[in-house]
Amino acid sequence: MGAKQRVGFIGLGNMGSAMAGRLLDAGYEVTVWSRTSSSADELVDRGAIRAAGPEEAIATGTVCSMLSNEDAVRQVFTAERLAAAPAEFVHVNHATISPEAATEFHASHDGRYLAAPVLGRPPAVVAGKLVILASGDPALAAGLTPILEAMGRRVWEFGPEPQAANAVKLSVNYLIIHALQALGESVTLLEKSGLDAGRFVEMINDSLFPGAVYGGYGQAIATSSYTPPGFTARLGLKDVNLVLGLAEQLGVRLPTGAVLRDVFETAVDQVGSELDWASVAEVTRRQLPPGTPNAG
Repeated sequence: MGAKQRVGFIGLGNMGSAMAGRLLDAGYEVTVWSRTSSSADELVDRGAIRAAGPEEAIATGTVCSMLSNEDAVRQVFTAERLAAAPAEFVHVNHATISPEAATEFHASHDGRYLAAPVLGRPPAVVAGKLVILASGDPALAAGLTPILEAMGRRVWEFGPEPQAANAVKLSVNYLIIHALQALGESVTLLEKSGLDAGRFVEMINDSLFPGAVYGGYGQAIATSSYTPPGFTARLGLKDVNLVLGLAEQLGVRLPTGAVLRDVFETAVDQVGSELDWASVAEVTRRQLPPGTPNAG
């Protein structure tokens, strides 16, 4: 049997840990690094190699990363570390970032960069149901296909421009953000009418709105269950701001954008920044206007 293919993975939050675990299960030799060293413990117990710093993960030649925002990407993938990377080095960036930042990273990596944001929560990763959006050099993407397919059930390619996949990802998240707010408003109306919100969620998931968004998030909202978070309200606010930034750059007016930003800012400030982003429903449920102390 030949030697295992080496892969680095940087960023071991809920999503990153699950994705790195899929690579281990697929037989890759995975070198992992996280700012919080203990985040790597479970993966190391499963056979991963703990890196002392990001340089050791980069030295594997192929690095996937799932970092919280584009500033975190800049702090890890510095010019000095990229200069010291192997000649065949390639960075697969799974973070939700602005298209502008994707273009920046593509340039700073001399084209050895693939944008690959994902659709799905940690349980979807574990179940092999993750969807990956990819854009960048087609030859580069083709060589990385086995790694991507080890982490997800389908890879959607969006062409050679590195920013494309991130524009798609932001558009998907913007749809989810609207769904969260719509669910919060509908559930609040039903509760005020004395009706069973859980039964409502069950009904819509069985008829017009099947799927993870209205089913999973709907149940979380109906039961006010926001821990453990799959994606936090703080990160949701980041994505609202990224969408609004993209719209401004493109000269597009988004009529609901500012309203949704206000809702997310209120949720972060008054409900809980580290709760699941479905907790934005509490802004409507508790009737919390901006600037009002948390009544919950």
